Amino acid sequence: MDRVKINVVTREWREGRPVWVKRRRRSAGPIMSCANHFFRLAGNPICAITDTAAWQRWEVDCFLRLHGGEFRAFADGARAVAAEEVPGKNLSQHLNEGTLTRRMLAAAALEMRRAHEGLCGTFQGRWSHGDPHAGNFVYEPQSDRARLIDFEVMHHPELPAEERHADDLLIFLQDLAGRLRTEEWLPSAQAFLTGYGRSEIVARLRRKLVVPGGLARVWWAVRTTYLAPGELMRRVVALRESL
Repeated sequence: MDRVKINVVTREWREGRPVWVKRRRRSAGPIMSCANHFFRLAGNPICAITDTAAWQRWEVDCFLRLHGGEFRAFADGARAVAAEEVPGKNLSQHLNEGTLTRRMLAAAALEMRRAHEGLCGTFQGRWSHGDPHAGNFVYEPQSDRARLIDFEVMHHPELPAEERHADDLLIFLQDLAGRLRTEEWLPSAQAFLTGYGRSEIVARLRRKLVVPGGLARVWWAVRTTYLAPGELMRRVVALRESL
């Protein structure tokens, strides 16, 4: 979905403050339906929100749930959402530039835990993100704070909160695994999980640290930036054994 750009994203100004406006293309629906079909076949526990009005409600609700005390978000017409810009740089940029630090990972872990502690009526329990890769954490060095953004997909609501939370951890770690140097991988993954600090969720995550076959393996390849299979296996085994 990211490659085909289902949304057009622009930085604009509203009432004197910068906002990011995400406008859904009219071709997005069929593309997202195909993605959801693949997710089902691959056993991926998320779905893209194909209905535009439902997506707008979910994006705005999630943003305000996490950041409503500081920043605004709102539906912008019939096919767009707008959210005030949160300060900082996303962790994907830091990965690209080689500037990701353990401090940033600890901040991301605290934000993940804070988000997971919130109650959500849609899930009839604790909230989860569904796609918390590094690009969806914005880190502000002045406050040493990371903030979660971008709520394009969601977990299947019938899943237990513990399963959804472990999946969120896995998604972030898959992104790290595919983009860090070998010597950085294990200490970085451990720093993130230590910062998250919920041993019962980490124990559930450990059971997920098995590289699958079939279509599920294709999705792992996407999530880990097509890391060489042997290296991926070594990294996953090293983390699982360390836990």
